[in-house]
Amino acid sequence: MSEITLQNLSYYHGKDTPYEIKALDDINSKIEKGKITGIIGHTGSGKSTLVQMFNGILKPYHGRVLLDGEDIWSRHKDIRKVRFRVGLVMQYPEYQLFEETVYKDIAFGPRNMGLPEEEIDGAVREAAEFAGLSPELLYRSPFDLSGGQKRRAAIAGIIAMRPDVLVLDEPAAGLDPRGRDSIFQNIKDYQRKSGRTVVIVSHSMEDMARFCDRLIVMSEGKIVLEGESNEIFAEAQKLVSVGLDVPQVTKLLLLLRENGIKLERNVYTVEDAFRQIIKLYKEN
Repeated sequence: MSEITLQNLSYYHGKDTPYEIKALDDINSKIEKGKITGIIGHTGSGKSTLVQMFNGILKPYHGRVLLDGEDIWSRHKDIRKVRFRVGLVMQYPEYQLFEETVYKDIAFGPRNMGLPEEEIDGAVREAAEFAGLSPELLYRSPFDLSGGQKRRAAIAGIIAMRPDVLVLDEPAAGLDPRGRDSIFQNIKDYQRKSGRTVVIVSHSMEDMARFCDRLIVMSEGKIVLEGESNEIFAEAQKLVSVGLDVPQVTKLLLLLRENGIKLERNVYTVEDAFRQIIKLYKEN
């Protein structure tokens, strides 16, 4: 398990041009080891820019990214090793599939790490299982898979490198509700079984509420809220003020509270709401 510490990060798009935009503004935070951290915010809030700094795809103009206490840019020549330790799954990763078979695509990363073939085989099969790919799909062309299966293959390709930190940028974008639930559940199962640190970027409040331990809320390149999931969703008005929305079930229970029904403020999943309502029913 590893942790990432962000110290005074700032980044500009189009630096020193007439189109300069400050994408990140003095970011300070910590991605805690062994937890699922969600990063949420409206389009343009800086989420994707931030996570591309975690493994050195982008370099901050100011500040530092520390992986287990060491600045990832302290030794420029070792940045490739950082990218093996912090695996980043970009948005729509299925467009990056290119090998003849799913197996070869998943094996690409471990092979570049110089692992022996026997270890590569174990990593591929383990990653496919974590990602929810059945063994018979490994020998098919990735271009014959469904959209959801392609997404799983791409995620498996990063998991196969066994990174200390797995970062996923909108991993369920474009999938139907069943596909979304399945992808997120696989990610949660992977984290619980492996104990690794996981970061998920998403704009879906429902998904973040159900699957993340901690949340970082971004707006205009800044962190405006962070903490445990239940603490964040208790700040419904603050979330709305930065262009986000609370889960529908939270809205429902807030409405019930406004009408005199005694319910807790920080209910944000259907399961929590069910328990609250059953408890209230039994008390009355």
